[in-house]
Amino acid sequence: MKNFLFVALLCLVFHLPGQEEISIDSLMKHVSFFSSPLCRGRLPGTQGYQAAIQYSQEKLFSYGIKPTYRDLWPQIFPIETNTIDSASVTLFLKKKKIPLKAGFDFSVRGYSGSGDITAPLVFAGYGLDLPEYSDYQNISVKGKIVMIFKSNPPFIKDLPTYSVRKIADIAYKKGVIGVIFLPSIHSFNPSDMPIGSVADGEGEMHKDLPQIQLHGKLASLILKKDLAKLQKQIDSLKKPKSFLTKAKAHIFVSTSYNPNGYSSNVVGMVNGNDPELKKEYIVISAHLDHVGFIGKEVYYPGANDNASGCAAVLELARNILAHKDKLKRSVIFILFGSEEKGMDGSNYFVNHIPVPADKIKAVFNMDCIGHGDSIQIGNGKTSPELWQQAYSIAKQHNFPVTSKTWKGGGADLTPFVKNNIPGLYFVTTHSYTHLHLPTDTPETFNKKLYQQMVELVYLLAKEWLF
Repeated sequence: MKNFLFVALLCLVFHLPGQEEISIDSLMKHVSFFSSPLCRGRLPGTQGYQAAIQYSQEKLFSYGIKPTYRDLWPQIFPIETNTIDSASVTLFLKKKKIPLKAGFDFSVRGYSGSGDITAPLVFAGYGLDLPEYSDYQNISVKGKIVMIFKSNPPFIKDLPTYSVRKIADIAYKKGVIGVIFLPSIHSFNPSDMPIGSVADGEGEMHKDLPQIQLHGKLASLILKKDLAKLQKQIDSLKKPKSFLTKAKAHIFVSTSYNPNGYSSNVVGMVNGNDPELKKEYIVISAHLDHVGFIGKEVYYPGANDNASGCAAVLELARNILAHKDKLKRSVIFILFGSEEKGMDGSNYFVNHIPVPADKIKAVFNMDCIGHGDSIQIGNGKTSPELWQQAYSIAKQHNFPVTSKTWKGGGADLTPFVKNNIPGLYFVTTHSYTHLHLPTDTPETFNKKLYQQMVELVYLLAKEWLF
């Protein structure tokens, strides 16, 4: 009898209310796989992305979701795909020949064309050609490589959303044979580092126009001017300062473009048990894709962005499905298949929801939650009651949480919000130190904060599901 009481007491101690089962070891194992060379940057249309899909489906299946169309399936949708099969860049400054390191000195735009070119470098400001402002006036760029800030100028109002493709198209029509994009002080995450990116926006795809991004310090070296100061001068004067540099570059890029490619969301659904509440749904989501690789030279691990969110979805699924007989509402787990290009996966899902949209009571989306110093809960101004619930749970458990929030969603939550579906966007503060860089690895994680973030989402989900 004493032994029985002792065991019962132990059970009470280890299962006190609020004490959760989120395992940091389990989370980090998932992160390590998703950010490994096998997944190689999880670019849609590649074997690495397929490996990530297979791993995710196998885990969800092992947690108890049946591998049938009704319960667990890849939701396939069309996108154009492009792989960077090989690339090299060499600068020629006076008598110096400087070979550059892929991923660190330069990156290749995700929808770059192919080319093997050597040409003089021309600085062309913002790369605009408007009646009231043109970076191409009084400068010859035909047969040359132009260097362009990757952002809109703040002094020209009502410009359309920035598009790498549209800016490249302007240059292409001027006879430019290659484009070098430069870091901008007006970017979302200003940095000298050349980030990997497939977010090229709308516009024509030029398969014979190589497009790279250059490290800011190298750009300053070429221009013989501080890059940030040069941009501030243009902004202040509101006039172009284009000029022919004394440098040349050799750019080689080999790509494989497919206008009729595809990607996939991974969707797993489990029905609740309450006769009425099972008709309502909670969505737990993250995006699975990242920005891929540059040939064999380098790949972008994407550990924080967004292996962290994907691992969280799997760990939450493991914990929730361990008690699926107690589920009241139904739950949908989603790994979106093309956030980096422009939220293609989440937009597709919202337009092809397998359940009534008005029955989705909350979406919990996680993106970049492994690195940083505190918890942010976005979209609180659009879903204030939901935000207050999450914020209160965080404060109750002494999780480091900021009261800063915003409206309109955030990344993959945005399409849901636009369709009047409530939700929250979970991200850490100061999360973007290694954003889209080869240094975005598991070693950069704040493991304690990461575990607390996932515990917060779990506690919140339980309020709705059990």
